[in-house]
Amino acid sequence: MTVVLRSRISTGKQGISRVVDTPSLRAGHFEKQLGWQEVLVPQIARRLGAGPDRPEDPRPTALVAAALACSDAATTGWVVCEGTVPMTVLLDRAMGAFIE
Repeated sequence: MTVVLRSRISTGKQGISRVVDTPSLRAGHFEKQLGWQEVLVPQIARRLGAGPDRPEDPRPTALVAAALACSDAATTGWVVCEGTVPMTVLLDRAMGAFIE
């Protein structure tokens, strides 16, 4: 997740705003995230001791999807507040919603 966050910050506020505000770019971003899920889910499954090819165990997919959704929520918040709140703070808040 840190790599994703760093790449978003390095893109710059204007580039991130464009992705958040342009439906076709946002759709492309979500498509890219599906690719990330394909890469990340087997890694998370291995760490959980679950087989990545076991659809009866949705935990790895749920964790990856939730992390990416939190990243998107943090990114959208960062754009809306015009970067006045650090993206890392927003990501912590988004992920913290799961433990509140």
